Amino acid sequence: MSTVNVVIGYCGVCCDHCAMSTRIPEMAAELMRYITAYGYREWIHNVTREFEFNNLLKGLEWFANSSCQGCKGAGGMPGCEVRVCCSGKKLANCYFCDIFPLCEKLNYQKETYHLEEHFEKIKRLGYDIWLREQEKKIEENFDNIAYLEKGE
Repeated sequence: MSTVNVVIGYCGVCCDHCAMSTRIPEMAAELMRYITAYGYREWIHNVTREFEFNNLLKGLEWFANSSCQGCKGAGGMPGCEVRVCCSGKKLANCYFCDIFPLCEKLNYQKETYHLEEHFEKIKRLGYDIWLREQEKKIEENFDNIAYLEKGE
């Protein structure tokens, strides 16, 4: 296999492109820092009662202290049927499965993260070259938000 240091989930999505590994915890911590420094706890109730301030802080603290390690590192969704299927077949990820093009377990990932385009590229260029491309995207700070917001 490759010596490229990229984490690919069982579904074929590059975990290193996910904001939950670094960006979201950093942003949540930064927002908590600002909220604390500006003293919102003391006066926000005079401006709005539309949300429970302590619940906002609890949520931000949860995000600030969490970091998904990907499905292969005990992160991700515990009961994911893709994880169960791939690990049961002892496959590194779905790209190595004979039924990948037809698998309905991947409909969300195929639609959202363009897995079929990645699969075609892997078939054309090889898995190691595709991994190197994912690594280059990491170096360029690519984030899956590009897929999620724009549908690119």
